[in-house]
Amino acid sequence: MPLPDPRSRARLAEMGIDVWVSRRPRSQVAAEGAPLSPAEARVRLSAGTGSWLLVQRRPWDGQHAGLLADIQALLGPGQCRFGQWADSRESGIAMSELAERGIEQVLAFGPTPQSAEPSDMVLVPALEELAGSSSARRALWLALRPRLAG
Repeated sequence: MPLPDPRSRARLAEMGIDVWVSRRPRSQVAAEGAPLSPAEARVRLSAGTGSWLLVQRRPWDGQHAGLLADIQALLGPGQCRFGQWADSRESGIAMSELAERGIEQVLAFGPTPQSAEPSDMVLVPALEELAGSSSARRALWLALRPRLAG
């Protein structure tokens, strides 16, 4: 978006509206184009508290509530937080910062960012697949079993 001309900026200033200007050269902004992929996978935290983070690419929209209720009952009432994979370096928190926020386990539904370390989480199919496939649900329970034994 082009910068407003000086008269427009003066009118905006009179109304108390700040004009923000990127400090990066226009050529750099144009070259970058699409959102940057983060060096380390990042998550936008949403609702919940507890030591488990349930994360997926899509925003949580209430679909598959019954399945999620079963998963929450298995992991423990009050032990689940929800999150969404972030798509830039500036949004969300880094996976390495989750422990500082009390998150000890990550359950990832569906595809994860390329920079995510699979060894740090339980990887399972997307909720749509889990809801429609008994073999996918069985794989989910088998993947969670070693993390719950204690």
